[in-house]
Amino acid sequence: GMELNHIGVTNKSESQALQFYQDFLGLEKTREIILVAELSKQLFSLSEEIKVLVFEKPGIKIEVFISDFQHASPDFTHFSIMLDNFSEVIENARRSHVDIIMGKHKTVYFLKDFSGNLIEIKQRQ
Repeated sequence: GMELNHIGVTNKSESQALQFYQDFLGLEKTREIILVAELSKQLFSLSEEIKVLVFEKPGIKIEVFISDFQHASPDFTHFSIMLDNFSEVIENARRSHVDIIMGKHKTVYFLKDFSGNLIEIKQRQ
């Protein structure tokens, strides 16, 4: 069998990461890792020390790399999460100044974290 272990995204700052993944999404910050420059170069071709924050909830694990790396535009990279409380999250997003992107006829919903990463959200059936 196979299952997804984790997702890695980039955020511009630690405070943006905490604000979105911990305060807004309600994930728990479980680890803080320093990726040494040598390993960072081997894995990601960037010889810089990188801080990585790990956020988790049962069934979901997100590694957030703190870096000012810019994705090329357009960027189709995104991940999707199933929510039990979809409408609550949408309301909370409006209150928290989290960008909501709605597809035509409101059938597709994306949120943007504070560094611009796209997260598709769906109501769990």
